[in-house]
Amino acid sequence: MSLYVKFVWFTFATMLVSSIISFFAMNTYYDQYLKAENNDKNLAIATSIAEFAESVPADQIEATFQMLGDAGYQLYVTDGDTVNRYGAKFRDETIDEADIQQVLQGDAFNGIREFPRETFVTGFFANELENSIGVPLELNGENHALFLRPDIKLLFQELRFLFGGLAVGIIILSFIGMLLVARLLIQPITKLTEATEKMGTETFDVPLSINRKDEIGRLADQFVTMRNRVEQSTLKRKEFVHNVSHDIQSPLHTIQSYLSLLQKIGSNEEEKKKYADIIQEETTHLSLLTNQLLTLASFDKEVQELSEVISIDQQIRDTLSHLRYAFDEKELGISAQLASVNVKGNAVLLQTVWENLLTNAIKYSEPGGAIELSLSSSPKEMVLEIRDEGIGMSAEETVRAFDRFYRADQARVRSVKGSGLGLAIVKEIVELHKGSIEITSSPKAGTTIHVVLPRL
Repeated sequence: MSLYVKFVWFTFATMLVSSIISFFAMNTYYDQYLKAENNDKNLAIATSIAEFAESVPADQIEATFQMLGDAGYQLYVTDGDTVNRYGAKFRDETIDEADIQQVLQGDAFNGIREFPRETFVTGFFANELENSIGVPLELNGENHALFLRPDIKLLFQELRFLFGGLAVGIIILSFIGMLLVARLLIQPITKLTEATEKMGTETFDVPLSINRKDEIGRLADQFVTMRNRVEQSTLKRKEFVHNVSHDIQSPLHTIQSYLSLLQKIGSNEEEKKKYADIIQEETTHLSLLTNQLLTLASFDKEVQELSEVISIDQQIRDTLSHLRYAFDEKELGISAQLASVNVKGNAVLLQTVWENLLTNAIKYSEPGGAIELSLSSSPKEMVLEIRDEGIGMSAEETVRAFDRFYRADQARVRSVKGSGLGLAIVKEIVELHKGSIEITSSPKAGTTIHVVLPRL
């Protein structure tokens, strides 16, 4: 069952239940308050009529009662033996003889007030003699009983059609209005549902023009924002899978090729050593790529703990010591001015940042160049700058340097092995620690990395 049908049925059920509750509430109110009031009002009328009838000449009594009957009253006059009726007849003239004798003896009969309590407002509409007012009446020196009630049928003959038509009209118009409102409410939700279903098939171009200022409008705006993010995420995922497949397949293909050469009969020891070195290099590259992918997956899976107090200057010293062989291999000069700085974070992740940044500085530096490190601090933050004299990057390459799998111009860096994930990992770790990282670079003029982290 659609939401539209559910809404219609819910509204209809609400109208029905509220009508039933209102009906019973009206009956209760009538029984508790209006019934006695209606009885007393009609008792006063009946008493006035009896007094008036006793004052008119005997030859005019019949005409007087007839006139009252024509005016909208049901009259039942009896002396205990004979009965005279005026106006509309009672549907049921059953009444206890004791009640008649009570009125003949001078007491009033409060039939409207004493009429049995039932589900409907019978105290007002029941056309029965028991549902009337009885008062004593003396005519021609004899005691009579006058039973009276308004002729509801006569009084409401025109109004009942008016009110009935009004009630039916209100119900029909309310139902039609409810259908229109329901459609206006459900239509944008239907569009959102269709767009959501299309998203399941990675279709993100479904038009969604919902211009509203209410909750549904805000929901539509949030949906469009979410859809754009999902679309970007899907594109990145596809690009990610494509790049991962390429970067894994390439070293595997190389390894397979050189393994075939190693198995080839006739290769000398020098060639075998050369092939083995290439296989070792590609295996190392593949291992590095795998570790970096696992590091990225850890960011996507959960938030890391950032509760350790870390000495940044000590971590950088340890990293420089660890990479000493790489500096010596390319005959690079290194100068470091390191202030004592402590931050709160994850020591393993921050160590990865310094190793990646320094490894990149070494990797893209020309032999015999220099790398400078500067670590300073203020009460609120620490700043690390790493400057090299390497090949540098263009403005476009600088902007995209932190994208996953992005590598600079292959013509300039074809001799440099890499996965294109190092700086992406660095950026995610720095931002995880509420910090920022920037790159300033120019081709053949070197690169400067600027890292800012909040202090303890």
